Amino acid sequence: MKSILTLSVAFVVLGDLSECCAEQISVGQQKQLFADDFIIDSLTNVTRKVGQATKHGVVLEPTLPTDFQTGKVHDGPDGGAGYEFGESCFGWFFSPHWDESKQMFRLWYMSSKRPSSGVAYAESKNGLNWTKPLVAKDGKSNLINWDAPLPILRHGKSMDLLDIGLDGITVTIDSSLPFGHAEKYKIAFYPNMGGQDARTRLGYSADGINWSFYNKGMPVTGRAADTNNQIHWNPLTKKYLLHCRQDFAAGGGVGELRGVRIMEHAKGNDLMNHPTAWKTLRTFVLDDPDKSQISGTNIPVYQIHTFPMWYYEGIWFALTDVLAATNRPVPEGQQDFFKRHERGVWEFYMSPSRDAIHYDFSVATYPRKPLIPRGPDGSFDKDCARPPSNIITHNDEHWVFYLATNERWGARKWDARLALAKLRLDGFFYLQADGQAGTVETKPFEIEGDTLELNIDAHRGSFKVEILDETGQALPAFSGANAKLYRGHDRLRLQPGWKQSSLGSLKGQTVRLRFTLQNTKLYAFKIR
Repeated sequence: MKSILTLSVAFVVLGDLSECCAEQISVGQQKQLFADDFIIDSLTNVTRKVGQATKHGVVLEPTLPTDFQTGKVHDGPDGGAGYEFGESCFGWFFSPHWDESKQMFRLWYMSSKRPSSGVAYAESKNGLNWTKPLVAKDGKSNLINWDAPLPILRHGKSMDLLDIGLDGITVTIDSSLPFGHAEKYKIAFYPNMGGQDARTRLGYSADGINWSFYNKGMPVTGRAADTNNQIHWNPLTKKYLLHCRQDFAAGGGVGELRGVRIMEHAKGNDLMNHPTAWKTLRTFVLDDPDKSQISGTNIPVYQIHTFPMWYYEGIWFALTDVLAATNRPVPEGQQDFFKRHERGVWEFYMSPSRDAIHYDFSVATYPRKPLIPRGPDGSFDKDCARPPSNIITHNDEHWVFYLATNERWGARKWDARLALAKLRLDGFFYLQADGQAGTVETKPFEIEGDTLELNIDAHRGSFKVEILDETGQALPAFSGANAKLYRGHDRLRLQPGWKQSSLGSLKGQTVRLRFTLQNTKLYAFKIR
C-alpha cells in the first residue's frame, strides 16, 4: 500500500479504527495475533496479509477393505461410493489430533458411506507414516467399537449401527477433561440413511477406540446434520458448543442452500443427563459478494459446505470450506482427471471470530485467499482441498491435513487422499510493510509481564519497538534512540530490548506499543 487512504479502505470491513483509539483492552499474557483489529489502534503503510501453507504431499490413502467400495478409479483404489452421485468418501470427514497422553498423531476418518462402514482409526509417530491398527472387536478392521447398536427406525424395522454407516463425523479431544476421563474423547455424527434421518448424534470414549452413545444414540438436534457435526469446549465461556449444518432451501442436491447452525449447551455442560439441551445461538449462510447463481435456480453458487471450528490463542477460526456448487453431476465415464475445474470444487479459508458466533469472511474467504490452494492440472488435489476438523500445532508449526480429490462434486468417482501442508507458527494472518517504512500502533493495555516476545520475519528488512504512554506520547527510555533497531532477524520468539530500561520496570502501567517495520512481516507478540 502506498497511502494511508488506500489502507483505510482495505480495512473498513473490520471496523473504523478511529472510533476505538482510546479504548483500553485486556491483554494479560495471551499471545496477540493480527487476524483482526482487536489489538490495533492505527496502521500506516502496513497491510494485513493472508498466510498460505506449504504442501508436503499425500500421507494416507485407502488400503483396507473397509476403505473401498467401487474399486480402482484412476491411479488407485477409491474410498467408497456416495449415496447420491457416488462420490468416493474415503476421508470425506476426518479428525487429526496430536494426543499428548500417547505422544503420537491420531486420526479418526470416515471410511466410506456403504453399509457396515463406520469411523476408522489410524495413528502415526511422525505425522507422515501412518498405520491402521486393527482395533475392531473382531480384529479384522480399523473401525472403532460401540457398546450398543445405534437405534434407528427405518420402514418400521430396527437397524443396527453396522447396517447403515456413519457420516458427518468429527472426533474431539475435550480440553476441559483430563486424560483417562470417561468422556475425554467426544464424537458428533449423523447416520447415513440416504437423507432419511440427518440429525446429530453424540458419543463419548475414554480412549478413542471404544465408544458409548449420549442419549442412547437418539438425535440431540433437529435436521440437518449432513455435513460436519462438531462438538467443542469453549474456553472463553466455559460451555460446550455444537455446530452442524442448517438447511435454508431444499433438502439436498440441486437447489440446496447450505448453511451453519451454532449451538451452546444450556444445562451446565452435563451431556450425560441433558444431551439434548442445546440452545441455538446463530444460523447463517455465506453472504458472498459474488452473487452468481446455480443455473436454473435462484440459489448462490458459493456456499459453506463444511465449517470446522478451531480455537487458537484466544481466537476461534472457522476453516470455511466453500463449495462452488453446480447442478451438473458428471456422468459416469466422463470424469476428467487432468483438467482443473472451477465449478463443483472446494477450497477452504481461515475466518476469525472473537466469540465463536460471528465470523469475518472479508479478509480471506470473499477475496478467495485459501489456506491451501488446489493444485494445477493433473494434480491429486486439483479439484478439492477440504479442511480437517482440527489444525495441529506441533514443533512450532501448524500441521494442516486436508482431503484432496482429482475430480468434482458429483463426479461419481475420484481418487480420494489425505495430504499434509504446514504453516509457520501464527502465520494465518500477518502485518507486512514493504520498502516504505510503516507503523503499527496498539490500543492501550496494562503491562502484566516482564518480557516482550515477537514472532517476526525481518530477514531482509528492519524493525524497532517503541513504548508509548496511554495517550500515545513516547516514553523517552523506550523510544527514539533508546529503541534498538533490529536487522536481518527471522525469529518466532525474539525478545527486543531497550538501551536504558527493561520492560519489567513498566509492570502495572498502561501503555501502547509502536512497531516501525520495513520489508518486515509481523505475525504476533506476547507479554510474559
